[in-house]
Amino acid sequence: MFIFRRLPLLALLLIISGPAYTQNWDVQTVLDRLIHTYGGEKNLRKMDNMVQEWVIVASMGNRHGTDVRSVRAPDQLRVELSYPQKKETRILNGNVGHSVFGDAPPELVTGIQLDAMRLQLMRLYSPLMLRSKIDSISLTEEGDSLALSLAENGVHVHYLVNKENWHIEKVAGVLMMQGRELQFLTEYSDFAVVEGVLVHHKENKFAGGVNTARLQLSKITFDTRIDDGQFKP
Repeated sequence: MFIFRRLPLLALLLIISGPAYTQNWDVQTVLDRLIHTYGGEKNLRKMDNMVQEWVIVASMGNRHGTDVRSVRAPDQLRVELSYPQKKETRILNGNVGHSVFGDAPPELVTGIQLDAMRLQLMRLYSPLMLRSKIDSISLTEEGDSLALSLAENGVHVHYLVNKENWHIEKVAGVLMMQGRELQFLTEYSDFAVVEGVLVHHKENKFAGGVNTARLQLSKITFDTRIDDGQFKP
């Protein structure tokens, strides 16, 4: 845990990956390879409008609930978190974010809360979405991993790619609050093809090195029609 707090997140992840590797790659080649691995352009366009339904187990208190994510590219996200004693809805519509707790009125969010919503959306970018942002992406290579790094609106996200199977197996995010760096990591596993798209079915989440939640995908719907009202408070 001490190492995680003291080292920059990307540096730590690359150290874990192993020793340096000599082959050179470029961002375009890596993204093209990912697009092919994840199902090709036609299939990946289905992810522009999708709904993911997850079963979640929060580590604190071993609480069981659901996490439903509605995405409409390029910049809209609705997340509904439900536990037996708590319900929260997070809505990101462009640069505007709102949160709703239970039946309370919507609250406008700014600062670190808004950045957290942006990070949630960036985690859901498909390889095709990443390619549309290629001018803002850099690449680091170390051992068996490649890290695609993207910065948007002050939020830095690193997509860790396993070069053996070309799966994105970790997504690391860095947020800043009052000059302090907050680090988040999500591990992806249990990959399988759904309607021509390669999809991970398990997530393991960490915040500051602490395991916060485990998730299992129960359903994913592509090319779904999402009502405009879903992205309004």
